[in-house]
Amino acid sequence: MGDSKVRPGEVNVMRSLILCIFFALVPVVHYAVAAPYKAASGPHQVEVRLGEWSDAGRQGRVVPWKLYWPREDLGLIPVVVWSHGAGGSRDGAEYLGRHLASHGFAAFHIQHAGSDIGVLRKHGAQGMLDKISDPQVVIARLGDVPFAVSQIEKMATDELAGRLDSSRIGMSGHSYGAITTLVAAGQSMPLVGRRFAVPAFRGAFAMSPSKPRSEDPSTAFAVMDMPLFHLTGTADASPLGDQTVETRSFPFDTIEGRDQWLLVLEDGIHMTFSGRQIGQPGPARDKAARHHELVRMAAVAFWDMLLKEDPQAAAWLRSGGFDHELEPADGTLRFKPGD
Repeated sequence: MGDSKVRPGEVNVMRSLILCIFFALVPVVHYAVAAPYKAASGPHQVEVRLGEWSDAGRQGRVVPWKLYWPREDLGLIPVVVWSHGAGGSRDGAEYLGRHLASHGFAAFHIQHAGSDIGVLRKHGAQGMLDKISDPQVVIARLGDVPFAVSQIEKMATDELAGRLDSSRIGMSGHSYGAITTLVAAGQSMPLVGRRFAVPAFRGAFAMSPSKPRSEDPSTAFAVMDMPLFHLTGTADASPLGDQTVETRSFPFDTIEGRDQWLLVLEDGIHMTFSGRQIGQPGPARDKAARHHELVRMAAVAFWDMLLKEDPQAAAWLRSGGFDHELEPADGTLRFKPGD
């Protein structure tokens, strides 16, 4: 039999091989932690559909919708509902709807009569503020969300059977849409309490959220039903003058008992999240592409975690992956576990 002892030359070779393997693996491990999470468009071509629902139970109230979803049949896919801000429409946040669709989600962007672009064009900003303070307008808007869910559930068993999984559904929105989102997640409001909470939702993604205007916050946020991801910016004051930069983080700071994230974009303004670029100041305009990239990553990771139960997405959000992605010029991320 041959000599079983390891010769000095062989030791050096083995040592070199070990070092090569080690240094080859280190970048991979680092990249897995710090890499952007699905920042690029996904593998699926996006199809856009337009339609509207009519609610016979509310005097035929019409709720227009815009659907972004994969063109190819992927089988049952999760659903995300999106609600626009005051003066907005179903056309808002296209950058986000398309991105989610490219990664295998159906994104329904709904429009709320009474607080949409038609009211803004007719009455201007101050008139819009008066209109959205009308209790009937508030109630009608909030009622659009459970109605939309019921219609999506019908579509999932009818014309879109085999394509939509209405049992895996989440809620999102911007500004007034963020209020609408938090109400669907369990926030209590005067006159209606928690009447418009939607237990079917598995999570809430609120862009430019607000401090409650007329109810004790401890009461308003006493019972929240799902994980929450809040987003704002260091210059995210309300165009209507009813919220400040400081009040945007109030829901995150106040709500307890649910996993929560708060992403604060450096130089991000209110319209950053809607996708509108007109009138943005220099820093916000210059950073818009990066801001939108971060919002898209946050959204797809959040929904992958909750609606697809993806452990990689959960690890990226909970274990520092997103933190490593952020540069100082991007902003900050805070995580508050619910337990």
